This record gives sequence, structure tokens and C-alpha cells, in this order.
Amino acid sequence: MKQNQKITIFIVGLVLLASQMQAAPKGKSLPAFLKVCYRDSPDLNTCARESFESLKPRLMNGIPELFIPPMEPLTVPEIKMDQDSGAIYLHSTYKNVKITGMSTHKLNELSIDPSQMKFVVAMTFPKLHLESEYNIKGKIMMMPMLGDGHCFVDLTNIAMHTEMFGEEYTKNGATYLRIKDIKVKYDLQNVHMQLDNLFNGDKALGQRMNDFLNENWKSLAEEVRPLMTKVLVDILRASIDKLFNEFTYEQLLPRMKL
Repeated sequence: MKQNQKITIFIVGLVLLASQMQAAPKGKSLPAFLKVCYRDSPDLNTCARESFESLKPRLMNGIPELFIPPMEPLTVPEIKMDQDSGAIYLHSTYKNVKITGMSTHKLNELSIDPSQMKFVVAMTFPKLHLESEYNIKGKIMMMPMLGDGHCFVDLTNIAMHTEMFGEEYTKNGATYLRIKDIKVKYDLQNVHMQLDNLFNGDKALGQRMNDFLNENWKSLAEEVRPLMTKVLVDILRASIDKLFNEFTYEQLLPRMKL
């Protein structure tokens, strides 16, 4: 089950990662198709939401100017995940990961408070489907877990609420932003998964393990929630730090010109 939840949180992380603006090369301006929002405008949050939503039609084929890859499907060459604490001890690798459904996200909330350097994003993803080749070895609640082959995971109604807190700093005579803290909450309505070729192809034993994972995903997910939240925070931090490092505060959120 642990490996199921790790896949879950990684997908969610990728969704938000892909939905955020990625960094352009150093020295380049923000793409002209991005709607400019002013930090001191009374309509900042409305503008930010419109700017965010304006990117959605472009996600299907990707946005090269922002280094956002095609979203349908999103392809990830390899994911490695390990845990060796509590009742779960697993080492796993997933290759040629393909994720579909990311571009159908719904933006529930987007707000920016420049006075507190606070950014809030809440999103829902109706359904995500992941397929990959996997290799896994370890134990779940003292039960052995061993297998390699094809796997898929279906996630339903993923709700995410993210708060990011930043601060200003000076670099090369210009003001930039950096992330001080990220807080993430997430909920899932349902998870269904299938791992082929568990236990060296023992179909009966493999099916029992798949049934166990699917029947108990919720309780097992709570056991690994702290780790999953950390994984997601790390993914988001890497993405946002890159964006903030490439563009100045004035580029990202300029002041209104009088």
C-alpha cells in the first residue's frame, strides 16, 4: 500500500508542479501571452486567477516558453521511492511513467497577499490515471511485498490546498523572492490500483495483495501521510524556487505605474 500512496502523492505533486509556471532561461522576459498582474492592484486575486486559467488550454501540448511539458499524457522517465520506518519497509522504482487527466484540473482558489508574501492555491483533480513499469521489494505490516512488471493506479477527486510563504532578498542589485515555508493538505476520495506479476507471477498471491491494498488504502494512507506531505512539499519547493530564482519580484508581480 505504501507504494500506492507514494505514487499517489507524486502524481498530485506533478499536477501542481505542471500547473505552476516553470522557469524560463536566465535573461529572458516572461512570455507575452501571460497576463500581467500588479501587486498593489485591488483586483490582484481576480487577475491572478485569470492569468492562471489562461494557461489551461496550452497545457495539453505543453508550454515550451515556460518549460512545461505536454500534459496529456505527462511522461516521467523514472521515479524512485523508498521508506524504511514504521510498519512499512519498501524500496521501489517506476519507469516510463505516463499520467493522464492532469489538464482537467479545477482551480477552486487562488489568492496572493503581498503584505504577508502569502500564496494560496486550492485545486481539484477529478480523475488521474497512472501507468508504469515497476520494481518493488519490502514489507507492509510484516507481509512480504515483491514484484516487477506493469502497474496502474486510478485516483478519484484529489483535493489539494497549498499555502506558500515567501520573503524578499537582493541579488545582483535586484529584488527576488524565495520560499520560506510550504503547507500542504490533500484528500482523496478513492484509489484503485493493480500491480501485475507480484511474487514472481503467483497470480493467487498477487491478487490477494492487490485486494488488500485496494480494500485498505485509506487506513494505510493515513499512516504514511506525513511522509507523503513532505514529498509533495519538496516537489513544490523545487519548482517554485526555480521560478523565483529566474525572475525578479518586479517581473513576477510589478507595481502599478503611476
